[in-house]
Amino acid sequence: MKDVLRRFNDAGVAEFTRQLERMRAGGAVPLDATLATDPRLTEIVAPNVRLEKPAFRTKREAGVYLSDRIRDARAKFGDNDQGLWTWLAAWHWDAICPAATTGSRRVLNLYHYVYGVGFSVALSQSRHLIAVAVRLYELAPASKLMLETPFHTMPKVVSEISGRLALTRIKALPYLLDTLYWDPKTRRQKPGAVDPRTVREGDLMHRLPARVKQLEMTYDLVDLTADQLLNLLGDEFRQWADSSSGPRRPVAAKRESKFLPPPPPPGVAGRPAP
Repeated sequence: MKDVLRRFNDAGVAEFTRQLERMRAGGAVPLDATLATDPRLTEIVAPNVRLEKPAFRTKREAGVYLSDRIRDARAKFGDNDQGLWTWLAAWHWDAICPAATTGSRRVLNLYHYVYGVGFSVALSQSRHLIAVAVRLYELAPASKLMLETPFHTMPKVVSEISGRLALTRIKALPYLLDTLYWDPKTRRQKPGAVDPRTVREGDLMHRLPARVKQLEMTYDLVDLTADQLLNLLGDEFRQWADSSSGPRRPVAAKRESKFLPPPPPPGVAGRPAP
């Protein structure tokens, strides 16, 4: 049985890593087509779970396809099993590292394919392309900003969200993010939401995490609605919701002069944190 769910053993992870390093160094030899089914390098996890090789376009498509199929395997081996996540990258190689018309492939850093390589488990959860797609889908299946991104890339907006546990545990946050930073007309992220070089008023990369950290000192944000969160965040963030391209004249945000946030606006039922 070749088309069933498997996982790499230690030798399989090492061989996959070796072949990726060779390709990143400029080697023209493609990934070994038998790597993901070699019985010396893999073990069958679930003979009743058959996998095809869809051409996933977005993280949503990958999440929809894989979430239920690998649920039992994750329960058995743990949600941070290197062999399972790394094998999935090898099995779906053509989708996760698509070939250009010339036949060449752009192989990204190893940690996008080999789960846990060079990073702690916590960081791996926000770097591995398949693990991130599945987990974000399970966290917020309706999210556009996080899931309507190409399967084979790791946009900064996705790594910023998935890498911050304080953000992902707020239930309404994915819907708030769509309201603030997703343009329904272009079906793209609004310009300036994530810019490592510039701190902008109300941006996602710098200001949102800082503001959430402030608010958590006073309020329990976990169960608030998206509208309640937006009211607490204030006008600095509301301008993103009111514009199709973010602030019309983005300026560098001022540093906070004090840590505690101001009182909530009228109508917001934020509960004090215990």
